Amino acid sequence: MSEVTILHINDMHSNFHSIKTQTSFMKERRATLEAQGQKVFGIDLGDLIDRVHPLVEAEDGKIASRVLNEQQIDFATLGNNEGTAYTPLELEAAYEGRKFEVIISNVKWATTGEVPPFAKEVHFETVDDCSIAFIGLTASYPESYGPNGYLIEEPMDALKRLVPTLAAGGHQIILLSHLGIEMDHLIAETYPEIQVILGAHTHHFFEEGKWVNQTLLTGGFKYGAYIGELHLRIEGSRLLPLSDKMIAVEDLKEDSTIDEGEVLRQEGIALLKAEVVLPQIPAYSVKELALLSLEAMTRQTGVPAAFTYTGLFVVPFKEGPLTKFDLHECMPHPIHLNKSHFKVSDFKRLLQIFEAQQPELLEKAIRGYGFRGKLFGEILYTGFQFASGKVVVDGKGLADDEFITFVCPDHMRFVPFFPIIEEKGDNEIIYPDLLRTIIEKELVFKERKNHD
Repeated sequence: MSEVTILHINDMHSNFHSIKTQTSFMKERRATLEAQGQKVFGIDLGDLIDRVHPLVEAEDGKIASRVLNEQQIDFATLGNNEGTAYTPLELEAAYEGRKFEVIISNVKWATTGEVPPFAKEVHFETVDDCSIAFIGLTASYPESYGPNGYLIEEPMDALKRLVPTLAAGGHQIILLSHLGIEMDHLIAETYPEIQVILGAHTHHFFEEGKWVNQTLLTGGFKYGAYIGELHLRIEGSRLLPLSDKMIAVEDLKEDSTIDEGEVLRQEGIALLKAEVVLPQIPAYSVKELALLSLEAMTRQTGVPAAFTYTGLFVVPFKEGPLTKFDLHECMPHPIHLNKSHFKVSDFKRLLQIFEAQQPELLEKAIRGYGFRGKLFGEILYTGFQFASGKVVVDGKGLADDEFITFVCPDHMRFVPFFPIIEEKGDNEIIYPDLLRTIIEKELVFKERKNHD
């Protein structure tokens, strides 16, 4: 009998505050276990990076390979932050320097229909007489993956395609899951052939793992707060899960007041400040930036109607040079535009919902769905008028059975305040530009126009 240990991390989201402690522990623990004769695998379960971090932004995600290489990670799967925030070519470039295998079983390139060239659909390892198949699945968001150049397969469809063949071939199966706790439960109940499900995405926490029938599930919370240590035993050709425990990184730190990731943050800030977009711009208040975004959205998409909100703009622009850092600091969100086609009768209902929600949203603290600001703020629009129950475009009132198209930040589609956008709109997320890229292009356009 041989023993196998898996050291696993998940959902860092660029929270590198304890990165040195985390990395030192993983390397030292691996060395200790290997000295005892154990086989050790290091695994990252996705959402390692978030573009809110200056160095992630400055290096286009390449810090992911640097961090995982230093931690001696063997296998990583994709989280939605990797898959929806980067185009296929950007993600391929981000993984160029990797010393680990990327395992993803339900994401393919739209251009080829094949697994990304930097990844494997299934990875096999043999320990003694036991063959272990590692598969990786990420949450299915076709509305984001599709326009971004990927084909995303429903996780249960991928398992139906892979598990019977792997099990019939005598392989033991470990799933790297960026699917969330509900899906992990369902998979464990549906596929007893899977021995272990290493869980992520919903930031659930199992201090000592959780058994669902014969399958051991793990959950490591978020932001690098814990490192998981999963123990397994090989008996002949079988892989037997024994236990999982979560190790609090905070307890390992010599000084909890030190931000170990500050050096990385400052490195990113310096790189972004070095990229000057324009040598001189006037000052823009947050409200003025929101109004500028309406101009940018309509001009760059060709759609005359648009919505935005002031909370997207975290800090104003000062008069002077405009750098990539200014853009990132003002708009740290990985937010794209959403184009929506609405029946006018439903569009009126949306406007009424906006009006009803506006007093609360002005000071409502909010986070999530890609938003990295503080408050939602004031909703602004252009391209139509709404008065006395009528929608007027170019002086003409629209009938209830007519249609109107508008663009807005995709965040407005996904937050729980305006479900009618998802329910009634014919929606399309516009890739690849982020909001800050759209504002950058608009300011450059204005500067060139002024000099023509």
